[in-house]
Amino acid sequence: MNHATPELAAALSTMLDRIDATLRENSYRGEPIIMYLAGGLAVNYYCGTRVTTDVDASFSRRMALDYNDLIVDFSDAAGMPTQLYFDTTYSPTLGPMHEDYESDSQEWVGIGNERRVIQLRVLSPLDLAVSKLGRFEGNDRGDILDLARHGYFTVDEFRQRAEAAASYFVGNLRRLQTTIDIVCKDIEGLKPVPVSDP
Repeated sequence: MNHATPELAAALSTMLDRIDATLRENSYRGEPIIMYLAGGLAVNYYCGTRVTTDVDASFSRRMALDYNDLIVDFSDAAGMPTQLYFDTTYSPTLGPMHEDYESDSQEWVGIGNERRVIQLRVLSPLDLAVSKLGRFEGNDRGDILDLARHGYFTVDEFRQRAEAAASYFVGNLRRLQTTIDIVCKDIEGLKPVPVSDP
């Protein structure tokens, strides 16, 4: 399931190490804090498509962090120097989210959660797709379709989850319903990604 490149995963692990160090240096002794990954990096995790270097994430606790310290220099899979950074403008309240999105998220296994007080989880493919309905700009439509093309959900599952999430949302619900209808029509016309032989 994890399609992220080793280089990207290592950079993200470094970011998590820095958050962990901040918490320990400030004597945090509570339960592990969960970081919920969304956005393009989460899509890349599931599909291996559209590599992005901004981290869209929320936390299970309110966090006081030096976000300048969360800029990680690394070389991508092609050897090009780049930076991974935390997007401070991301908020899970800006788009529709099902009330169970945190409990239905999935642990990013193999990134070192067991050694940190900060632990990384990835929104489920379905909740990740639904979260992209709010903005629905740029790469959002393509990200939803990539997840559907990889077989993570059916059109019926998407509509059911999206409409349930919409029931917790306020604002221009007509626009949101129209967007749901557009995406469902797109999903119905998709051809699945071929499964390669082992």
